[in-house]
Amino acid sequence: MRIQPHLHKQIKIACSGLCVGSLLPLVFTLPSQAQKNPGDIIVIGNSPRQWAQNQSYWNQLVGVFGRAIPAATAPDPSTDTTQAAADPQVLIQKLLQNISVGAPQLQPILKLPGSSQISGSLTNRNNQPVTIGGVNFEVLDNTGNVIQTGSAIPEPATVGPGQTVTYQQTLLTVPSDVGASVRLINPPVTIQGGI
Repeated sequence: MRIQPHLHKQIKIACSGLCVGSLLPLVFTLPSQAQKNPGDIIVIGNSPRQWAQNQSYWNQLVGVFGRAIPAATAPDPSTDTTQAAADPQVLIQKLLQNISVGAPQLQPILKLPGSSQISGSLTNRNNQPVTIGGVNFEVLDNTGNVIQTGSAIPEPATVGPGQTVTYQQTLLTVPSDVGASVRLINPPVTIQGGI
């Protein structure tokens, strides 16, 4: 069966009108659904300031199709610990407070004269695993001058809750017999990837 050319054009127009007509009500009902169920809205951003900016932006978009969603007031960040925990910098500081690093020891390497090794331990007192980027230290000569700085990565680098691991770093140019000492610097630990 062959469709006549003039009927083909009419069928095409009718189908496109049908598609647009069936989708158009859906577009106009979406903003009203968001207004009815504000719990279904996804919050995007890492801080109350970013949340407010994003909510303002989406309210403007929703306002094009209907009534805008009332803006939520930004809570005081000093009182809301849930939002403070969502801020990556606050979370990093909280994780760092619960990581304890034992005093590093400087020991000679007998098979490599004129070299030494720094070693120590690290304990994760957080309730979640943390990946350590390094334990930061500096080496001082016998007069207290800094002769070298460095970082040692513990083995394993991802430390589970309550787990204690060791770290060590070989220093090929620092003899331990000249009165050199080692100490942790600030910050003593870096977290890999921020968290």
